[in-house]
Amino acid sequence: MYGLDCSYRYLLPICIVAKPGTHIRNTPQLAHYAMAYPEIATVDGIRITGLLRTLFDCAVKLPLRFSLGPLDSALRKQLVGRPALAAYPHTVKYTRNRKAALRAFSLADARSENGGESEARGVLAELGYPVHDLQTTFSCLTYPSRSHRVDFLWVREDGTKVAGEFDGVRKFVDPEMTSNQDIRAVVAQEREREHCLEQQQVDVVRMFYDELNRPSQLAAKLQGKRVPHA
Repeated sequence: MYGLDCSYRYLLPICIVAKPGTHIRNTPQLAHYAMAYPEIATVDGIRITGLLRTLFDCAVKLPLRFSLGPLDSALRKQLVGRPALAAYPHTVKYTRNRKAALRAFSLADARSENGGESEARGVLAELGYPVHDLQTTFSCLTYPSRSHRVDFLWVREDGTKVAGEFDGVRKFVDPEMTSNQDIRAVVAQEREREHCLEQQQVDVVRMFYDELNRPSQLAAKLQGKRVPHA
């Protein structure tokens, strides 16, 4: 209802607020949650939980990988400001797993451009490789009028850097993202871009969405690139 990023795997069941003591059987489509004094908002004529409460419940109930998407998009769409977001978890009484909510709220970042990047940041944080910066820009050494923006950035103790590029298949096959170039031209451009970054002492580690489902393999790749571990 708020237009937040949400993984398809969590579109169901729809969560419904119920009065404490209400005994209603949950189904694969509907799940009931007891809440004595719910914060209510009305969107398109439908009564739903308030934005901050909705974000809090997502952070409490979902793995970090999937709770960052709603939080990041709420900030990106300017539905809530950073101060209000940071303060909210401390105002909720009688809740379980507050620690998870505090962690997710603290990691929320409006610069995350889409749900995939949010999921990646959640997995990276869980693996002990929290991102140091997002959407960092570097000069293009070949064409001074251009620049290279990387999705994630880590800075090692020696000052050298590692750029994390979160790539989906769309990046290579969707005409809207390739400027109608064939895949060979796109791959060549990516190699040229990577070489330019390496000339500036920036190593590049590429991550793909399916690797988020294989965290141990992803961790090995990060370790191989000497990505700083928390």
